[in-house]
Amino acid sequence: MLEFIKLGILFSAFGCFFEVLFTSIFDSIEMWIKEGREKVDVRFFGYWSILYIFVYGIVLTAFWIYLAVPYVYPLPWYFRLFIYGLTFQIGEYLCMYLFHLIFGQSPSESHYKGKFDTIHNFTRLTYFPAFVIEAFSFEWIYASFM
Repeated sequence: MLEFIKLGILFSAFGCFFEVLFTSIFDSIEMWIKEGREKVDVRFFGYWSILYIFVYGIVLTAFWIYLAVPYVYPLPWYFRLFIYGLTFQIGEYLCMYLFHLIFGQSPSESHYKGKFDTIHNFTRLTYFPAFVIEAFSFEWIYASFM
């Protein structure tokens, strides 16, 4: 249980940091493509929600301890890449859908609305590379701190 709590705190901190970092980068790239270089907001405003602590601190931690470490770690990196990207995509969709059911709107819905790659405004397909980078970062975090 102590390992779960420690990992939950680490994953919450780093996960929320990654959330802000990746959303700011992806939004700036999208703004640059659509509106040109001179219109990009160089302040890189990312976004997150306090509800993401549940996602990173509980859901991701449970996935990591009970599935990733025993079953995914032994696989070659290219299999892990696909598994992480797919499971993070599905995980984000399911968590945002759950928040939508509970609160009437998920934290991501207002930001993803109208984007070309959104799935019901709960996840974005272009975040797949970010999910993979994030997952391999979580491997490093787990190896470094646990």
